[in-house]
Amino acid sequence: MNTEFIFENPFLKAITISTTMAVFIIGIALGLKYMFSEGTIPMPLWTLLLIFAIIFIIGSVFFEQRGADQMGSLIGGSIVAVSTTFASVSFFGGMVYAFSGGIEALGVEPIISALAICMIASMLLIKLLSHKLQVQGF
Repeated sequence: MNTEFIFENPFLKAITISTTMAVFIIGIALGLKYMFSEGTIPMPLWTLLLIFAIIFIIGSVFFEQRGADQMGSLIGGSIVAVSTTFASVSFFGGMVYAFSGGIEALGVEPIISALAICMIASMLLIKLLSHKLQVQGF
């Protein structure tokens, strides 16, 4: 399928982006369920530290380029790194849970219902963020 067609068509663009975000949100939720039920994280500690370090550096430089002072850029970078690392670990835990029979245990109907709800929430979030970014001049 031609990807240019998807991003030229506003309907397909909205469905594609909201569905992708919804799958990511469901992956995070399943990952949380996996981590609480298993009592462990789905990846080694060195991977977590590497993800955190890379995102911390990128986030710190991003905030510094946007005009934050040195302490503000470090705090902003660490907040972004913690949240991104948490989301990544949860998502990969969700994939482990889903591929190890978790979806069959939960049932298809609740997963599809969650997908629909998350698609709606994703669309609302996209519209809210795009409006905020347009007001701020990004």
